[in-house]
Amino acid sequence: MTSPYDRLGISPTATPAEIKTAYHTKLKEFPAHRYPEEFKAIRTAYEAVRKGDKSAADDFFFLIRPLEATLDPTVLQQLRQRAITQLEVSMEEMIRETF
Repeated sequence: MTSPYDRLGISPTATPAEIKTAYHTKLKEFPAHRYPEEFKAIRTAYEAVRKGDKSAADDFFFLIRPLEATLDPTVLQQLRQRAITQLEVSMEEMIRETF
């Protein structure tokens, strides 16, 4: 498998202008209607070279990572107690709130 730089015929230190020129030259050499596979490979190589190392950073940013959370049992117990005290309503309070 050849590298994107080899496919475009440029060095890894090529400037953006040189990359673009090499891309257009290769597209003229391998037109899409006659060489569809080569055309796709050239476009893929150009995108890879043009994006550079940004794609690795983007991949890391959009990587779905599992959520790791630990719940403190004492805090859970305190929340449970507070919820229960809020729910405990006397019959008189229920009637007053209903009517």
